[in-house]
Amino acid sequence: MTEFFLPELPRLLPVAYHPKAAQIEFRSNGWVRSRLGDCFASEEDLLRYLRQRNGLYGPLTVPYADEQRALDVADWYQYVTVIDSFVSDRSALGADEASARDVFADIMDEFHGDGGGRKDFPYGVAGKELWRRISPGLSPGQIRRFAGALEAFLRACVTEIHFKLTEKVPDYETCMTVRLDSFGCDFIRLMTEYAAAVDMSGLDRLLTDVHTHCMRQMIIVNDLLSWRKEHAQGDKMTVVRVLIERKGLGLQQCVDRLRELVDHHERAYIVARDQVLNGPHGMRADIRAYLKGLDHLIGGSAEFEYLTPRYFGDGFVWDGSTSGWISLTAPVTRFRAQPNTDAQSNTSTDTHTDVASSRPQAATPSLTRS
Repeated sequence: MTEFFLPELPRLLPVAYHPKAAQIEFRSNGWVRSRLGDCFASEEDLLRYLRQRNGLYGPLTVPYADEQRALDVADWYQYVTVIDSFVSDRSALGADEASARDVFADIMDEFHGDGGGRKDFPYGVAGKELWRRISPGLSPGQIRRFAGALEAFLRACVTEIHFKLTEKVPDYETCMTVRLDSFGCDFIRLMTEYAAAVDMSGLDRLLTDVHTHCMRQMIIVNDLLSWRKEHAQGDKMTVVRVLIERKGLGLQQCVDRLRELVDHHERAYIVARDQVLNGPHGMRADIRAYLKGLDHLIGGSAEFEYLTPRYFGDGFVWDGSTSGWISLTAPVTRFRAQPNTDAQSNTSTDTHTDVASSRPQAATPSLTRS
């Protein structure tokens, strides 16, 4: 099947752009060029990356932060997105598991100050410059958590490379476990704390359900909206591929099931959040600020994933659409009101797609909601 119908997602949480979103995006792109430009094989590769508008992820997920912290967050997300881009690229970090592990070990050495400050290692130079900006705003507990979060992210990136190179598809819970790290959930939480100038260290038990549903919602939305890219690159560590290849679902049936899971986790997050707000800790200003930050994190992350050419093709310009038919093969795709009947006639049958009505029929596969 070369296209699928993306239904409307719940989008129950607020979306806001930082008042200086445009300026932050431009400045962050300049930082990528100056600090990470040498990571790209060519100027065109760098420009293609910059056209993805990754510099907007920070302004969308921390719209309430002061400008400097919002810029720091934007640059951090650019930093890990550059790494993620090359992990998926078989001509770069994704070409060899052992070589990627060596690069990531060097990044951690630089982070801990053991790398000797190599000026020819852009990942290390960029990471240290970011760390000099961010670390003064973190508590000792947050600094320890940050080191662990970065190491977990890089370790999970190696795991993703292994599954891709060995052509293996994990089961759902293994995929979700790896994605919690490779999606950067621990440092996403820390960036939310940093932006709100609060410290949630030691509150994991209080916030367990909040974090579980928040991060699972974000991962599933990301895997849905990025499926065109992940499909083209043959990535294995995505819940879409897991449900297709391990559960035997058709693509449209998979999309419909994941939409149900997005709805489940988003609503469960709101319930868990409100339980904290209405509980004995709910009047604490730091907790309220953090939970407000998570609301914007979830809403802003989805907004970014709708608008980025990273997922829909170089040259894509979002028109605000959030539902429609998406082609997996068009160089630049868009959300269309009607399916491409030529594409439908040239694909294997999918009993969950009703072309005549231009809408998929309801699907009812089973999958544990956890």
